[in-house]
Amino acid sequence: MLDLRAPLIPICAGVGLALGATAWLAAGRQDVLAPAQDRLAALHVFSAKRGLESDPPSLSGPPLFALSTGPNAVRDPAVAMLGVSRMPGRAAALLAIDGKPPAWLALGESRDGVVLRDVGSGRAALDLPLGVRTLRIGEATPVAPGGPIASNSASSAMPMSMSGDLPPPGFRSPPPPASAPGFGG
Repeated sequence: MLDLRAPLIPICAGVGLALGATAWLAAGRQDVLAPAQDRLAALHVFSAKRGLESDPPSLSGPPLFALSTGPNAVRDPAVAMLGVSRMPGRAAALLAIDGKPPAWLALGESRDGVVLRDVGSGRAALDLPLGVRTLRIGEATPVAPGGPIASNSASSAMPMSMSGDLPPPGFRSPPPPASAPGFGG
């Protein structure tokens, strides 16, 4: 029985579509689109003739793409991440930017061309002029040639214990595991 009804399925779909379109056109209101058409008519159309009479556009604005090579290249600021704070409703990172004293930067806040995009467990995603970088606590972006001088770099703002693999001052290691009784001496 199913074999006899199978060819009727596409025919019924087409007939249903045609009946639905006819009912929509017959019962549809023509004034539904009137507000949208009025708003479109109120828009000002740009005329090429009118554009030529005005002043030419200025090309002295900021560039669309950052120049990454050459003498006038845009460079990422030297950023060192010194700490992270995560609380319900607030996240921030302690950053030293271009050798300045460390300062807390809240999520979404911008300072000296650095935007804090995300704060995770011991890491932060920063939006820099040349792209997004993820730094962990104690890491710093490399200082580009022509950037701040080495003695004033952001990495010098980090304490010596954070620049290497040494634990911070006052850190106590966990106790050694207890040996199981009766196994060895």
